[in-house]
Formats: sequence, structure tokens, C-alpha cells
Amino acid sequence: MLGCMGSFVSICIVSTLAAVILEVNNNFGERHMYLLLSTGSTSEDTSVADLADQPCSTPNRFASIWPKDFHVSPFNPREGMAYTLSTTDPLRCERPVDSRIVLVASNRVRLIASIRATGPAIRPAALSAYQRSQLILSWGWVGALTEPRIYFQAAKLHVQRKLRVWSLPVPLEKTISRRANRLERSLEHFVRGYLRHRVENTDGSFTVRYSAAGLFANDTVEIMQSPSARAISSKCPGKAVEFRVLRPDFYTSFVESQALTAEAVFKLLAGNDFLRVSRMHVLRDLFCDESGSFPEFSKVSGSGHLAFQVLSWFRKGRPAAIAGPRSLSALDCYVLTCCSPAEQRDYWLQVMKLFLSRYVAFGHTFLLEAEVLVALLVLGWTLLTTNSLYYGSYGSSFRSFFVI
Repeated sequence: MLGCMGSFVSICIVSTLAAVILEVNNNFGERHMYLLLSTGSTSEDTSVADLADQPCSTPNRFASIWPKDFHVSPFNPREGMAYTLSTTDPLRCERPVDSRIVLVASNRVRLIASIRATGPAIRPAALSAYQRSQLILSWGWVGALTEPRIYFQAAKLHVQRKLRVWSLPVPLEKTISRRANRLERSLEHFVRGYLRHRVENTDGSFTVRYSAAGLFANDTVEIMQSPSARAISSKCPGKAVEFRVLRPDFYTSFVESQALTAEAVFKLLAGNDFLRVSRMHVLRDLFCDESGSFPEFSKVSGSGHLAFQVLSWFRKGRPAAIAGPRSLSALDCYVLTCCSPAEQRDYWLQVMKLFLSRYVAFGHTFLLEAEVLVALLVLGWTLLTTNSLYYGSYGSSFRSFFVI
């Protein structure tokens, strides 16, 4: 998708297209933004232009080339490819829509995608109510059917052409991750709170820049500082570290891990490209005295002991980051000691939903919710049927008694 986003727009006084902001989306919910500067007329890029059979260059065309570093098509790898863009300058051309994107690998064209205007531009403000309704009915359904069409055509290519399918690679740091689902957003609240609590209760001078994944822009970044770091000058921030979450499933993986300390969990997930930690030794200093504060199951009383013992039982069989006695995880400990009873119940329900979905819903929580709904409907129908049969039989016996 070609479009302009953001609030910083530079307008050239000579009305010439100098740069293009290109937003690329894939079917996995990820996005990537490219800032493309003009490489001159297309005639200067002779090798690419000849391969793509692009039209003759004119002063009204914008051309650029950039390396591919975002996974879009399952039939092409992310590495070793490049894109070229040739589009008309909408400020100086009578036909504003005339764009072509070419995928090039080893100086050979792999794919050409183009879009051109076939008529004059339509101005909605100049249309009547009937014409607007006709336009919506004619084109409104196209967007809803685009994704099913993509999956259908991809299946045809894979089955009929035997094309190799490349799995989704680990997103790069500049890639905008997919939106977090409801479960991931709920668990992110506890992970963020735990990290904030740890920073605010440490004796050292620490500054943590936490960047979440999959949330809205105003909730993405938070700066956390220890009391010592807030007391000193901003020129000497002490030990600074950046936690950048790359994928929303980091939060579910953090909860599922049975590592004893959060430091071990962060190191494990950083090695699996779930997050980036700028200075790992600062992380070690931040969590150095954490393990001694973890309560064992025997020190947790009441219903909390049983509830979190169930969570620990579900964690059995998962790969452990470190060896050691079975204990509460770092996040479990934080929830039990620092969260309200309502938050503890919400955390337990969300984690249980996550664990149960692995066993009965192929890891999809929405499928688990659908299964629970179906089970409740079946149970309700069964109870209604049983009651109707019971009361129907009782009523027949009652009438027979009076007849006798």
C-alpha cells in the first residue's frame, strides 16, 4: 500500500515530488515504513529500468530503489532482494495515479505490480447522494474480499506451481509489529508493572527505557527510573538500559517460562529474538538480588497457594531456562505480593486461559472461548431438555392419578 502517514510533511516550493513515505503491510498484521528519496530519472537506473520494461522517463516521474527487509510474500525470502518504485508526480501530472513496483533479485525481475488510473479523479464532494451510494456499493466490498483472495491465490500457487513457502522470519527492529490481542495486552500490563516495580525498588541508579510491542502509540514507550536515578542530574543518568519488545507473543512466552529469575527469562527470550536488551550486564545488576526474595509455595497461604500451584503444575514440561527447585516465577511473585485481589484473579484467569488453549485449542484463545461457549450452550440445552422430560413425565402421572 502506498500512502503518506505522519505529521511531518515538507513541501517543496517548486512543487516537485522529492520523497515518498511507503507503508508496506503483510497478512500477519505487521507493517514497515520506508522513506524513499528520489534517485533521479528512471533513465539513470538503466539496468533496473530495462529489466522492468518501465516507460520512458519524464520529468514528472519519481524513481527510487531500496533493499527488501520486510517479509510480505510467502514465496520470496526476505534477504537478497530489492524493490524499485516508479510513480508519477501527482503535483505535476494530469494522471495522478500511475505507479509500478518491481521486485528484483540477482538483477532479474521476480515480480511486477502496477496500478494506473483509467479515468479522471472522482471528487466525493461533487457527487450526489445517489452517486455516492453507487460508488460505495460498487467498491465497498473489495477491501473485505482482498485478504480471502490473497489466501486463495497463494494456495493455488503452492498446489499447482509447487512453489516453495518461506516461513515468517523474526521481524527486524524497524518493523512495526502486529497488534497485540486481548490476552497479550492483559499480560503486558503485568509485565510492565513488574519491571516498573523492580526498577523503583532497587538500591542502585537505573534508568530503563521500556518499549512495548503491539500497543497503541501513546502506550508504547515508558521511561522508568529508580529513586537514585531521579535524584541525580540528568547528565549522569547512571546505569541505563533499553528493553525493546519486538513481538507481542513475548508476553505469553514470559508467563509460560518456568525460569526462577526474570534475568534468566529475559536472556532466554532475547536469544530467541523476542526482545532486544541494549546492555545485558546492566540487566544482571538490576536483578542480581531478586532470587532471594521469591517465596516458596509453603510460604503462600490460602487460596493463592492452590491457585498458583496449579499454574506451576501447568508449567511442568516446558523448557526451563535454569535448573533449580520448583518455585514461583518472578511474575507470579510480583502479582501475589504487589497486586490487588481483583488483579490477582484477572492474572490467574488469563494465564489459565493461555495454558488451557495449548491443550484443547491449538494455542488459540479465541478458539478456546468458542469451545467454552459451545459447551455452555450444549449444557444449557441438555438441562432444559432433561427438565422438560422430567416435568412432562411428572405431569402425566399427576393427571393419571386424578383420572383414577
